[in-house]
Amino acid sequence: MKSIMKAGIAIFIVVMTMAGCSTHQYDPALDKQITDFQSKADRQFVAWTAQAMTDNTQPASPVVACHAASVVAGQPLLLISHLSEPDSAFFNSAETDLALIESRTKILNNNPAIEQQMFGLRNIFYQIKYKRQHCSQQDSPAYITLQRKQVAVIMQSMLTYELVLKNGTEAVNK
Repeated sequence: MKSIMKAGIAIFIVVMTMAGCSTHQYDPALDKQITDFQSKADRQFVAWTAQAMTDNTQPASPVVACHAASVVAGQPLLLISHLSEPDSAFFNSAETDLALIESRTKILNNNPAIEQQMFGLRNIFYQIKYKRQHCSQQDSPAYITLQRKQVAVIMQSMLTYELVLKNGTEAVNK
């Protein structure tokens, strides 16, 4: 009986600690920012795919593979582009959007997974930007489609997290 009482108290303490630590909040503005960025990125991938399909109609010439620069974990990925660079408007707005999403998420829901997701998104866009600026041959439609799918997976996980928070908020308010 005494061990059952101790187990009950231990479970109560664990539940109270978890409840006190889980102050994750749903924010409709953050949800909208994530959704808007996903739409913007998807439109850009459509444009890149169309351009790659047009570029691929020319006869293939043997070109040494051009790989993007390696990125170290934790390395800041500055996507800001000079105005003369192609796609500068997208990369500049992408960095601003990602920074806003990241800072708002950290303030509301100190979740370490968000940092990893943001690094993943920046890394994908950095690789694309690097290859578009420094490689003589543009990306293939298959490569762009693969990057698009990776971005979509990350964005969907962020939106799913927001949906869980929204449903939890609605359940608590009922």
